[in-house]
Amino acid sequence: MIWETPALLFAFWLVPVLGGLVVFAHHRRRATALLFADPQMIDRLFPVLQTSRMGLKTVLLMGALACLIVAAARPRYGVFFEDVTSRSADLFVLLDVSRSMLAEDVAPNRLERAKSDIRDLLQKLAGDRVGLIAFAGAPVVLVPLTTDHGFFQTVLADVGPGSAPRGGSLIGDAIRKAMEQMQERQDHDQAIVLITDGEDQDSFPIEAAKQAAERHIRIISVGLGDVGEGARIPQRKEDGSLSFVQHDGQEVWSKMDQRTLQEIALATSGAYVPAQTRAYDLGQIYDEHLVKMTRGEIRSEKRKRFREQFQLFGGIGLTLLLLEMMISEYRTATTSRAEAIPWSTANNPSTLEASRDSGLFASLVAFQTPS
Repeated sequence: MIWETPALLFAFWLVPVLGGLVVFAHHRRRATALLFADPQMIDRLFPVLQTSRMGLKTVLLMGALACLIVAAARPRYGVFFEDVTSRSADLFVLLDVSRSMLAEDVAPNRLERAKSDIRDLLQKLAGDRVGLIAFAGAPVVLVPLTTDHGFFQTVLADVGPGSAPRGGSLIGDAIRKAMEQMQERQDHDQAIVLITDGEDQDSFPIEAAKQAAERHIRIISVGLGDVGEGARIPQRKEDGSLSFVQHDGQEVWSKMDQRTLQEIALATSGAYVPAQTRAYDLGQIYDEHLVKMTRGEIRSEKRKRFREQFQLFGGIGLTLLLLEMMISEYRTATTSRAEAIPWSTANNPSTLEASRDSGLFASLVAFQTPS
């Protein structure tokens, strides 16, 4: 047996507490009555208590509470096998990890901003297979296509400039690597989300995009970085001091190349997102361009399931409550007030006065006591 919410089982301590409260309430009620009359009169006026009935009602209440607690914890037992078919689209995220992605024209820098936005996108991809390729001087498959989004996020958290060989930014090679990882399928759509600053070192990205278009793979290109002045590329020296990347004695300023990214998107009938240095939402981009992708069957399997059994315990608990309500603690009183007063004292004014007071008290007790 397994439990959906086992923490609720700690509420079982309420069962003996309930039983104690029922017993305490009975004794409290009788003690209150003793404040108004002598014990001998209470025995005549107070309804006759059936100890066995009170005990039975208490047991029923405690049993009902115990069953309802078990039902709330949702026990499951009884194994059955269910046919489960998974349907999915394929999406590869190509993330530029070259040194230019460390530029801080986007807070905190281009790379960290891209990783944050990929996490937002992942929340929209429930059930879809997603993969991750980091690229710089060469592309590296960090996560093959998978529906395990938890694993994807774990790998994404550790992505940095050292995740792929340095030596440039080869967008075309990254696109071709993604196509190699995706089998040609006609029953569901495939797409690529490319996140980069657009700088490329002669990897022929437009030609690679045209090859993707032949396989009906759409590319959503997201450009990060300033297209005007650009930004310097920070780096840490061995002594921990901050400096900036230089070439031929001059600091390198990285600008976002949006023309290349526009052509890549156009070649695949995809979309270009000029994020530049502004805030953007990859989840919204998914809603606008990818949500209608055709999803095909990727596997069908039998999964072991356990049957929900909370209905049984809930039904038993409600039945016990109904039975408790139908049972009275007291035996129905049949002695009338006239029978409770001896006929020999019926004409005694003081006795009659006392009988009236006793009769009034009996009426109050009978009115306040449940039948």
